[in-house]
Amino acid sequence: MTKTTVRLVPRSSQRVTFSDYVSMPQERLSGSVAPERRSMNKAIKAFDDRAIPQEASPLKRLDVQLDEQEMADVFGDVAMEQHPTRASDDRSVSLNETFNRPAAALSVPEALQDSIAFAYVPRPVEFFAPLPFPPIENIYHLRLADVRLALNAARCHMNGWTGKGVRVAMADTGFMLHPYYVRSGLKLIPTASPGSGPADLDNSGHGTGEAGNIFAVAPDCTVFGVKHGSSAAGTLETCIDQNPDVMTNSWGYNIDRMTKDELRLNDPNMFFEVMDVEAVINDAIQRNIAVLFSAGNGHRAFPASHPDVISVGGVTLNEDGSIEASNYASSFRSLLYPGQNIPDFCGLVGRSEMSPQSAHIMLPVPPDSELDGENFPSGRSQSGWGIFSGTSAACPQTAGLVALLKQISKGLSPAQIRQVLNARSVDVTDGTTATGDTAAPGHDLATGAGLVDALRACGFAVGTS
Repeated sequence: MTKTTVRLVPRSSQRVTFSDYVSMPQERLSGSVAPERRSMNKAIKAFDDRAIPQEASPLKRLDVQLDEQEMADVFGDVAMEQHPTRASDDRSVSLNETFNRPAAALSVPEALQDSIAFAYVPRPVEFFAPLPFPPIENIYHLRLADVRLALNAARCHMNGWTGKGVRVAMADTGFMLHPYYVRSGLKLIPTASPGSGPADLDNSGHGTGEAGNIFAVAPDCTVFGVKHGSSAAGTLETCIDQNPDVMTNSWGYNIDRMTKDELRLNDPNMFFEVMDVEAVINDAIQRNIAVLFSAGNGHRAFPASHPDVISVGGVTLNEDGSIEASNYASSFRSLLYPGQNIPDFCGLVGRSEMSPQSAHIMLPVPPDSELDGENFPSGRSQSGWGIFSGTSAACPQTAGLVALLKQISKGLSPAQIRQVLNARSVDVTDGTTATGDTAAPGHDLATGAGLVDALRACGFAVGTS
């Protein structure tokens, strides 16, 4: 029998109402959605009394799996609607083509109202976007060594800035211990999250491949590859539980198209998921973890638009060495968070599907995964490599740079890291993004502060640049 995952957020000591969440300032949000252990224990007992198993998360949320009858017993008559995870022309990858969501907000039953603040059905996230060594393919593309050089990271490595001792958590589709990683001595630790299944199983190839971008910039860091599970917030909790210095996320929801008031009215289930994800992100920031998200590939992506997140867009490195804003990457003004512009900074991304440079970076993937042989003119497969990018690549590249900064000074706060990158990114003055914004001299909507530069940033952090 098919079961539905429901995420339950126990009450906090502040006892805020549903409507309070819409207008609450960011600085108050984390505390207001920080569940009390007493409330969680009450909820656990209530479900134990119903003989319904539940799983408690590190930040005191509960995940339950309910069949149709149990759903009705707990929440009453819930009408479920089937929706596509992404639009047919969307530039993203998802583990599920469709998902079911409640037509209205789940109504917390009276017996649980003293312990549960709200409940929602998690939505599947969208991911923006073997041989031990890459094969030769007759198409312009970058290899990971080229990424290292283009972002000026190789010279950092000569100075001993390699990310040694820094922990990076990456949430994605799964993480195979690819021969490229093993033979190169790179430290990748596949890590399961609630409902994820085996973390080293990656049918997509997205997570395995994009992790290579971190190592291109910070080869000596330790990457905890956290496989996405039954909820985005739960996966982020697992990331936090690894005690990382940096969290990188090449996924999101294409929902920053309305205000929070409008989201609450039009999709209350998604509204509560946003509240939960926000609170977990704020918890990470309070622990001095730098949190990065991809801006999207033509999307208006949340959580990239969250004010405390470092959002990463895209710049294309052309064959002649020039750089321009990628017409594959997103840029936008947030409606969820008025005054927020996305992206903050950029990594390397290819161009649109109509260009031979759309693929851009050759990355290691599991043989027979969806991205095995991606964009290979030869049509070969089973090689364990594919050529792809998107802001899914740009975000972990930038996370690798943040790992270098954290090696230099573990105490750097997310705000200080943002200041360093603002001061030393390379201005991009050409090109137009997927959402129609044109790069210009200085800080702009298309590329933010510009393309990140590892040597300039690290030099600034140690006072030599």
